[in-house]
Amino acid sequence: MAEQEEKYWLERLKEGDEAALGKIFDVYYSDLVSRIFRVIPDSDTCQDIAQEVFVELWNKRASIEIHSSLGAYLNRAAVNRALNYLKSRNRGVIDGSAELVESADDGEVFSTEARQAEEMELRLHRAIEKLPERCRAVFALSRFEDLSHKEIADRLGISVKTIENQITKAMKLLRESLRDST
Repeated sequence: MAEQEEKYWLERLKEGDEAALGKIFDVYYSDLVSRIFRVIPDSDTCQDIAQEVFVELWNKRASIEIHSSLGAYLNRAAVNRALNYLKSRNRGVIDGSAELVESADDGEVFSTEARQAEEMELRLHRAIEKLPERCRAVFALSRFEDLSHKEIADRLGISVKTIENQITKAMKLLRESLRDST
């Protein structure tokens, strides 16, 4: 969707026009589902999360301030919701691990490797949340939205060299954080 068209539909959305939400949904829904699928490879969950993004957009329509493109805003919201979903799911797995082991007597097999992978994923997401704001934003655009260094630089209005430095910094901080949490 072109920038002018985005502004038009966003203004109509702010005015409470349900048709505007429908248009935005039609344009961005499948892209959001695909984006979420990169984080959570479960089609039903991806569709649910994408729909939640649009519900939230509608609920916040009067006060929403979008400083980038609408597409970028929705992508970021989708990735954040997906990460929050994983985080909440992983907490339940970690908090309920004793119950899962007990239920193994009922014929359920609890995979130690799966639990370790989920714990590692939770530690990774916690480490990402601790990154400095700009560093986290650059890292997320690179890793979760698959943007090139040039695309990120253009979007954020900073140099490609700064993007490279921020990604290097993010990787270093993540390695340190993950090493310290083991």
